[in-house]
Amino acid sequence: MSSTTISTRKTIIFREAARLFREKGYSGSTLRELAKRAGVKGGSIYHHFNSKQEILFMIMEYTMSNLITKVSQEIEGVDSPLEKLRNAIRVHVEYHTVDADETYVADAELRSLEVTNYKKIVKMRDRYERLYKEILQEGIDKGELALDNVTISSRALLQMCTGISYWYNPEGPLSINEIADSYVDLFFHGVCGKVAN
Repeated sequence: MSSTTISTRKTIIFREAARLFREKGYSGSTLRELAKRAGVKGGSIYHHFNSKQEILFMIMEYTMSNLITKVSQEIEGVDSPLEKLRNAIRVHVEYHTVDADETYVADAELRSLEVTNYKKIVKMRDRYERLYKEILQEGIDKGELALDNVTISSRALLQMCTGISYWYNPEGPLSINEIADSYVDLFFHGVCGKVAN
């Protein structure tokens, strides 16, 4: 499902579902409450979605598709692995604050997917992680990065950046760009890289 193909009513239900699943968890949410929040009759949801499970799957599919597309676009044509990594980190952090409900649900509710849907989303997550692993490996190959384990490094980086959807407050003292820059700095220099001899 692309953002350009969601009908207005479907968009409302979709967004309210992400908000509800974030607040109460997938298992604690009902279609009746979702319909109330979306301003539709209970049965109307079935005109747009077949089930609560389909809604959850579509939230995750939408999130992962957007992340893959946005990061791929930001690193395309960039020669430096370090610049690619900067761009990728910024996209990830910014997206997890702009669409915080969807990204939170996509991260926290993976276990709630049925087997077939779970496999599809895990495949997309692996593809997304592979973008970062390829950047890191390119950085190592070009002598711009010194990492012992690309897999561990990429997973640590993504987990660090994904966590922002759990705590980010738009009323806080730092802008999204400032936080993204801090994450870039932290990953590039570690906790003592700037002062180490």
